[in-house]
Amino acid sequence: MLLFLKINILHNKCNFILDYLDTFIVFYIFVRQNENLLFFTNINQMMRVNQLLGMGACFAMLALAGCMDKDVYDPGKDPTVLKPESEYFDFTTTTNVAFEVNYGEIGSNALIEIFTEDPISYNETGSFVIQGEPVYKIFADAKGRFVGDVELPTAAKVVYVFSPTWGVPMCVEADVENGKVTVNETDATSRAAAATRAKSELRLVTVNNAQKVYSLVEIDNSYGGVEDINELIEKGKLSNKFISNVQKALWKGKTTKPSNLDNSNYVRNTEHVNTTIAKAYQNEQGQTVTVEDAELFFTFLTESGWYQNVVGYYYYKTDECPATPDGVKKIVIFPNASIAGNVPYLNWGDKVPGGATNYGSKNAPLETNRKVQLLFQDEQGKLSMKFPAGYTIGYFIIADGFKCGSYGRKGSIDTDKSFVYSNEEWNKNYQGQRARFISLSAEGGTVVYGVEDGGDSSYKDLLFCIDTNPNEAIQDPDRPVIDPDEPEVSETENTYLSFAYEDIWPSGGDYDLNDVIIEYHRSITFNKDNYVSEVKETYEPVQRDDAATNRNAFAVQYATDQRGEIVLPSGAVDETQTNSIILFPNAMDVRNQKFVITRTFAAGAMKKDALKVGNSVLNPYIIVNYEGVGKDNRTEVHLPKSKATSLANSDQIGKEADTYYVNKDGKHPFAISIPGTFTPVTETVIIDKEYPDFEKWVESDGKEYTDWYKNYQKPAN
Repeated sequence: MLLFLKINILHNKCNFILDYLDTFIVFYIFVRQNENLLFFTNINQMMRVNQLLGMGACFAMLALAGCMDKDVYDPGKDPTVLKPESEYFDFTTTTNVAFEVNYGEIGSNALIEIFTEDPISYNETGSFVIQGEPVYKIFADAKGRFVGDVELPTAAKVVYVFSPTWGVPMCVEADVENGKVTVNETDATSRAAAATRAKSELRLVTVNNAQKVYSLVEIDNSYGGVEDINELIEKGKLSNKFISNVQKALWKGKTTKPSNLDNSNYVRNTEHVNTTIAKAYQNEQGQTVTVEDAELFFTFLTESGWYQNVVGYYYYKTDECPATPDGVKKIVIFPNASIAGNVPYLNWGDKVPGGATNYGSKNAPLETNRKVQLLFQDEQGKLSMKFPAGYTIGYFIIADGFKCGSYGRKGSIDTDKSFVYSNEEWNKNYQGQRARFISLSAEGGTVVYGVEDGGDSSYKDLLFCIDTNPNEAIQDPDRPVIDPDEPEVSETENTYLSFAYEDIWPSGGDYDLNDVIIEYHRSITFNKDNYVSEVKETYEPVQRDDAATNRNAFAVQYATDQRGEIVLPSGAVDETQTNSIILFPNAMDVRNQKFVITRTFAAGAMKKDALKVGNSVLNPYIIVNYEGVGKDNRTEVHLPKSKATSLANSDQIGKEADTYYVNKDGKHPFAISIPGTFTPVTETVIIDKEYPDFEKWVESDGKEYTDWYKNYQKPAN
């Protein structure tokens, strides 16, 4: 019986069991045929031998049965049945991360840009440039929030949430923790009014009596946080629409700062820059309204300078302007007009130009949209919350005039530093210019002021607004006007990927993943409501000239609702049966040529978060030995766990070495998507050899060595 089983075992790999059976069968037959001749001293010895033979037979049958369960070919078993898809690593190099960003209402429709590396680089003058490309862009909603998934490289452990929109933090560093990123900038206590005390009477703080420098507030800490001794500071009411209009005016209609920004066209003489409280004005009905006095309010908007500037005001009778600043009392509003995200209040770890100290973003003394009521002091020294008509109010900064305290001591104002005035005739001529303030009339009668503390003409180093009650008392028809219409803005997000394919499928190959390599660039244009108007995608085959001998076509399949109005490059074919675009029939014939697909969408038709590069909406694949559009039973190679089209040869799927476009051993994919560009490996060299971290990445199921594709090791000659 045992001999019969052995003869009929097919495809048995258990050689050890067969060797054992050979020996056991020979021994078993010998004992049974010669037991009468064997010498047993007693019956117990013979029974012991029979027991051992029985145990050996049982062991043989059990071992054989176990071996047959695992390895013996079963003609009744379906050879296409695969292990569940979930048991295979998917070889993805990106992952969806849940983001929650909240700027509060001041960040209404703020542009949010997500970087995986710190995008801000400062030069020696303190100005900064934005480097690199964000991996994601989106506009916040009307309440300044963004909640949604962002596709990030799995290697990203820290992100930088950047916004060029005034009024919100410029750059916030955040950790990626448990698949989530949270940025909440609404719960910070006001650093402008760090402490208050009950008001008994209005008073000024003396800074330098000889220079007639005083202050509305007391310095409360090392960094210029203030004690609001007169209870004059509150949260401002500037809307994001207002801030966007100001930004549009000063940035020439752009959502990001233009290079070589020049706003000198807004320069006017002192009369049209300063704030003059008229003695009368005409109302909308044409009636003359007499003004006796007016309340004056200063609202800090933002700053982008390197200096820790002191900002303040002064006043004089309109028809008695002093010849020099010695003739006015100068009153400080904020001793340090610095906000988080600008030098020297950066994220911890950021380097400050010139080796200066980084005080940390959390210690920034001021935040945007802080409103202060200004005080007037008459000739008898009495303070009032109202300015008499017939007075002109001017403004000043002390450039880099705040000195941080050390070892916990309070900071101070250095009045020996240079004063810069809105009365241009009081300023020194610096690089050919004396006018350092500009003013613009805005919606609702608000006047916007821009200050230049350096040598260029951007006039955006410090920005603030002035309002009065009544606002009609300070209107000047010769002052430049900001367009009150909300700016029409659009943004463009760029994505860069590489798709690499192995064309010896499903039999398995050399896994060099270089037979077809496509560099992919997607550009999405969208509006402030995050509706997409255009998607432009560029596909460029960049594989080596010795990469493949097969005729490999490249195609991309779009989800039905993702196509829009589509424009194809010359030679591309729209294969309607599969909803695919066949871009070219042979990748080797078109190496380093670019193929652009443009998709346009009607207004309000396509939300940006619906456009992803995931398998569900974009399915890039190759067709091996392509025979033409619409040919059935073709060989398609897709990214792992993607679905083949209806024209693919279904008999190949799951056969030979394939399982879900992954090798059955789970160690190599037949195709892969990689962030950015990808250096091809040498022909016929397995990818593990030139990317030594690849194998470790796979063994960890993608949890470790997530940036394996950055560690390319060129083979020795």
